[in-house]
Parts: sequence; C-alpha cells; structure tokens
Amino acid sequence: MYSDAFCKVYNQFGWNYFPEAFGEQLLTWLHQYQITVHKSLDLACGTGVLCEILAGDGIEASGMDFSEGMIEIAKQRNPEISYEVADMITYRPDEKFDLVTCTGDALNHIMRLEDMDRIFANVSAYLAEGGYFIFDVLNEKEVPMAEPIDLDFSETVKAQFMVTHDPDGRINLKTTVYENGVKQFEENIKEIVHDEKAVCELLRKNGFRVEKCANHFLENEGNFSKTWYIIARK
Repeated sequence: MYSDAFCKVYNQFGWNYFPEAFGEQLLTWLHQYQITVHKSLDLACGTGVLCEILAGDGIEASGMDFSEGMIEIAKQRNPEISYEVADMITYRPDEKFDLVTCTGDALNHIMRLEDMDRIFANVSAYLAEGGYFIFDVLNEKEVPMAEPIDLDFSETVKAQFMVTHDPDGRINLKTTVYENGVKQFEENIKEIVHDEKAVCELLRKNGFRVEKCANHFLENEGNFSKTWYIIARK
C-alpha cells in the first residue's frame, strides 16, 4: 500500500498524466465505436482521474483502490463520485457495470496468476453482458534496468526514480523524494511482468472474448508503446 506522503506527491506533481492521457483515448474509442456506457468501475483507481474524465462524459463512474491514501485524495478531488477502499482480488460488488477498467500497470502489482484468475472471475460476475473490461499490463521491454532518473517536480521538490530486477523476476520501482536537498521519504514498489498470452488465456477461461491485445490502444496511434493494451468483452 502506498504511503500517504507518496499519494500526495503523486497527486500534486503530475503523475496523473497517464490516466489523463488514457482517459481521452478511451472516450475517443467509445465515441468512435458508438459504445454506450451507463456505469463504469475503475479498479486501482488511484486519485480518481480516470473516473473524473468518464463522469465528465455523463457516465456514472465509480472507483476502488487498495490504498486509503489514494482514495482519500480521490474523494477530495470529487466528492460526487463513489469511491471505496478494497482489494480487487476479492472485490465483488452486487451491482453491474457496462465498463470496467484497470490501468497504469495496476495488474502488475498482482504477483500470482492465480490471483489474477480470481480478479477476472470477479470482474466477469459484475460486468454486464456485452460489457467491456479494458486494462493494460507491462511488456518486459518497458522495464529495463536503468540508471537513476532525476525528476524535477518544482524548484524545491525533486525526486529520483530507479528500476532494478530481483533474481526471481520481480521488478523494484524505487522513488526517493527530496525537498530543498533533504530526503523526505522513499517509496519501494514491487511489480512483475506477466506473459500477455497467459493473461489472455485466463480471460477466455473466465468467459471473456479477447478483442484486442496490442501495444497501442487506438488504431490510428502513431506512437506504439511497450505496454500491452487488452480489450475483453463478456
């Protein structure tokens, strides 16, 4: 679970750029294919940016996250959107959704395919018939070991980001934040790269039809990423 300090830095200094960019792409896709969404759920919603974008398009958006700090910020950003703290491995709400999303490599925090299988089974239970489950997973090429990357959040707040790999294949994402040259805190996050073919097989096992698994979300994108975007339909 993210520390409160990390959640505040995440929200304050621009790490919302991915949900902002993806949210615009998602709306473009929905409009392009004339897909009507009444209710959506964002798993691992973070500070709620994607929910806000969908709500702005008239969708009844809601979100959940394992981090109390992220949900607290999400509620402060938009009190009218429904948010809750929960574990997506066991999360199974009673209501149905037309669209379920899980982005920002959130599923790479799930270390075991057995747990991902449980998530997919639960999503299948609360996704409406004909609904879409859209998520992303890391490509191994996206997370090479690298020298520390320096990030300037403001004149006084700086950060250093570094990726290392464990012998068992797990990825360590270390972020150290400094203010006026003094270390404030260090956040260590573990992820793992899952084979996209195995992920797609789990989706099919749980009753989904995989409509897309590609390194781009929109067909006319000029820049392909190293992230796998997966669109599954019930």
